[in-house]
Amino acid sequence: MGAARYVGRVGGLAIALGVGTAILTGQGLAYADDTDASPSASSSAETGPPASSTHGDTVTLDKRPVGKHRTTDGTTPADTVEGIVDRVAGERENADIERSESTDTDDADTEGSENADTEGADTEGNESADAEGADTEGNESADADSAPSRSSERRKHNGVTDERESTPPQQDSQLSTEAPDTIAVADPSAQQSSALSWLKSSQVVAGREAREVEAAPTTGSSLWTPPGALATDDSEVVAPTPPSTTLVGDLLASVNQVLNPDSSNDGTAPVGGSLSDLLLLAGARREMAQVQTLAIPPYSVEVAAGVIGGCVVGTTCTTPDGSTYTVIDDPSKGGKLTLDATTGAFRFLPYTAEQSTKGPSGVETFSVLVAQNTTFTTFVTGLPIIGATLIAPIIQILQQAHIFSGLIGTAERRQIDIDITALRGVAETPVAYTTFVTSWDKTQISVNFFPALATGAPDDGVPGAETIFNGPGLAQAGATDPNDPFVKAFRAFGYNVVTWDPRGEFASGGVLQLDSPQYEGQDVQQLISWVATQDGVELDDAATKDPRMGMVGVSYGGGIQLVTAASDPRVDAIAPGWAWNTLPDSLYPHNAFRTSYSALLLLGLVQTGARINPMIYGGILTGATLGILTPAQIQLLQNSGPGQTVRNINVPTLLFQGTVDVLFPLQQSILNMGYLAANPNVKLLWFCGGHGTCLPDQGNGDADSVWTLTETVKWMQHYVKDLGPADPNAFEWTDQNGDRWTSTVRPTADEFYDAESKVLPTLWNTGKTLPIIPIIGGSGPSPDVDLPYSLGDGSVATNAVSIDLNNPASGEANVVGAPHVVINYSGLGTSRHIYAQVVDKSTGLVVGNIVSPIPVTLNGRDQTVEIDLEDIAYTMTPHSELELQIFTTATPFLNLTQFGFVHIDSVEVSLPTTSKGSNQGPNPLPIAV
Repeated sequence: MGAARYVGRVGGLAIALGVGTAILTGQGLAYADDTDASPSASSSAETGPPASSTHGDTVTLDKRPVGKHRTTDGTTPADTVEGIVDRVAGERENADIERSESTDTDDADTEGSENADTEGADTEGNESADAEGADTEGNESADADSAPSRSSERRKHNGVTDERESTPPQQDSQLSTEAPDTIAVADPSAQQSSALSWLKSSQVVAGREAREVEAAPTTGSSLWTPPGALATDDSEVVAPTPPSTTLVGDLLASVNQVLNPDSSNDGTAPVGGSLSDLLLLAGARREMAQVQTLAIPPYSVEVAAGVIGGCVVGTTCTTPDGSTYTVIDDPSKGGKLTLDATTGAFRFLPYTAEQSTKGPSGVETFSVLVAQNTTFTTFVTGLPIIGATLIAPIIQILQQAHIFSGLIGTAERRQIDIDITALRGVAETPVAYTTFVTSWDKTQISVNFFPALATGAPDDGVPGAETIFNGPGLAQAGATDPNDPFVKAFRAFGYNVVTWDPRGEFASGGVLQLDSPQYEGQDVQQLISWVATQDGVELDDAATKDPRMGMVGVSYGGGIQLVTAASDPRVDAIAPGWAWNTLPDSLYPHNAFRTSYSALLLLGLVQTGARINPMIYGGILTGATLGILTPAQIQLLQNSGPGQTVRNINVPTLLFQGTVDVLFPLQQSILNMGYLAANPNVKLLWFCGGHGTCLPDQGNGDADSVWTLTETVKWMQHYVKDLGPADPNAFEWTDQNGDRWTSTVRPTADEFYDAESKVLPTLWNTGKTLPIIPIIGGSGPSPDVDLPYSLGDGSVATNAVSIDLNNPASGEANVVGAPHVVINYSGLGTSRHIYAQVVDKSTGLVVGNIVSPIPVTLNGRDQTVEIDLEDIAYTMTPHSELELQIFTTATPFLNLTQFGFVHIDSVEVSLPTTSKGSNQGPNPLPIAV
């Protein structure tokens, strides 16, 4: 039977469940002992079972009878349990066959006798029974003292009970005539022959006949009832008094309801006529539960939009019972799986070898745990900290074992087999897949390939589709979701899309070097060469492995575009977003360490298990604790990213930067555009977004996100596919009202700004002294942004010099650029910086959420500092309410070593304005391409 697999595998557990329950309810069963078999040992439940003995790693059990079987010195507990299962199966399945094989059918008495003989002789065909029936074969060294016990056990094994089973006195007398009190050690074969002769005796035959013809016990106990004792003659059978069952039935009903809520009865109906049945049921309990969980619909797999996906359960990925899904075995060949834990919907990128040019094939498998979700499991797994990390795995183990299923539900382990070859068909339909590409230093880079959904340009006459490389942000894996905005948009326009895990992150090998041209830059060059070998890729030049390609991505994925395009001429166009020029200018502006966001970046890398250049740890540690970086740490940052190599880029470049980006501020895009002065095809976008939060009254972040994606697609359509007109604008930006302004003049050109600002300079000379105490009265965190990101944003400071700024005399004034300040001051203390920001008093928000560090020297003498603050984009009117705040502490640049005081004597503020912009109104949502 199927349950035999479980009984054989967990024999000890099966005995504990079956036998232990019977002992609890008063039934006489076998138990473990730490001594050898003893003739005087009792098998009654009235005597407490002795503990098993353990010697080292070996557990020694006694040789007591177990149901209709018993162990010997040569029989292991597992063999015994397997024998139990085999015996039960044989009794049930072959009973009718045994009766039909009777050779004499003249009368019912003879037929019953022969059946009894057959049953008794059946032990000869069972090696385990032979060993148990003639114990001297298994242990020839046994002495005469142990022989009576073995003889008694043999009689019990064949249906005869001795005095230890409450045999009436008259039976004792009869049995003693059949089995002498003293048995000498004899030849094993002769002793076996004698035993077999005794089994065929008329007394034993009559006893077996009586057992079969007597009516079944009428007791309502759910447990095995010992058979009636054999009579001393051929006509009389004395049945034992049935035990009381009221308490037993009630107890079993309660236990059964808890341990087996799927039971079809109330727990009082009989479940078997022997101890063997109970042991079998104990082992089969988990099989019964699994059979019920297997009733859920089978999984489904399909190819949709060139991506393999499906449902763990059914075809619609709906589970009315609220099941949860957890991956317990990753894809067998290294594919990448994305699983929805609540619906069971999955997307799968099969693995293919690097040398393959036609994509994946064969079969790849993975396993998912489908678990019922109860009110209890929802509560305990939702507990903070320990719920998901500690309790959830334990719940999963118990669910698979079907323990406490009434409380926590059950679970099924489902294996999903993905036959990629069959899914692709004879035509080898392109599907998304993943592989590893070997880089220049043998580092394995994990790369994902999504085939185009539409054909390439219909008029270019070149086979294959153009390819877009989409780099991820820092601490983010390469996109494997076909619904990723970049992936979905470019595939729909007929591009293959390639994503990858950067060096040192996720599935890729190596050590992260922060987009270094010597490391990450060369990795991408190797990816370009690999893509040129794949089917379905349009090539500019097969000899140089030059695919027709463009690059997109933001943040870390923006920086790698500038690094790659500066060194690899095979790149045809790039659109880096939220990128940087040099990391020292971004993370260490004016020698002030950007504490909050640097720590967030490091924590993100640590959380994702990234392998980082150890010097990065040291830099963030000294920066966060002391507020400084060593020359070696500054050099490391200087070597990470594009820097001045941007001047080598001569391909069309679309830059976009966030007006509320507090990590890579707007100035970084100005630096990159300045280095691209000789490149005729460059455009810059400023939008409300980036590494920061676009708050209400700062613009329309949702509309701007669609706008930037649309502009990116248009850029690639023109410069990679040669479709559509060129964009005449060189610079576009959105202001706090959400209006989009366009200009044909670059903001790096002298003619972009008004010769005389439309806003007159603001002068302030009232004078004010500010104490320098970390955190107290300074800027940040922003009350409108969630922690921890609010630590990087500015807020209205209370311990500050606040200066109302002048407004334009009439009309609008586009302030686009960096406010310029001149500060006269003096002071004493350990601080090396004070800080400044522009605040919109009408909204209570810091413009751009950005704080600017200002270097100072506090030596008690009068000092003057002249500096440009961070760039802003704001449209002023005669009714605007802007003010400049100067303060001594800020959470974006938190430095706990700064103390002292500073006296601000006077301040002059100038705002740059431009008349080169044309208002296009607010960006609509969405924008059709």
